[in-house]
Amino acid sequence: MSFSDFVLAILVLAVAALVLWVYDINPYTNKLQIYSQQCDNMILNNTYCKGAWHDMPVETYTIDQQVQNISLFIENQPNKLTLENCSIQDRKNWRCDDTRSNKVLSIVDGELQFDEESDIQQITRLQWLQNKILNLIN
Repeated sequence: MSFSDFVLAILVLAVAALVLWVYDINPYTNKLQIYSQQCDNMILNNTYCKGAWHDMPVETYTIDQQVQNISLFIENQPNKLTLENCSIQDRKNWRCDDTRSNKVLSIVDGELQFDEESDIQQITRLQWLQNKILNLIN
């Protein structure tokens, strides 16, 4: 194997790893990360933000199917929460009844289900990465 073949193999593996990370298709993990934005002004017709969308801290959910609970870690916050009363199908499909806030937290196909009048929207990891790169450039 020549040096150029070795470099090409490393490059192919790096690109494959990046694609797996960006599209969150690692079948061997029990973690789900949610990237979301909040509108800083009024929401019109549940789709149009009159102000600007701002990135919220990344939420990382660790799913434990054996005990049917989920741990939630929010970026830049020291404590993690444990969600109980959960019904878990798999990493990207579950529902928890949060008795503390009297809310239902539901994930369907990896997407957080928001109330109709929510000023929060979920974005993909790729959109989040693009926002971070644009913030660095500006």
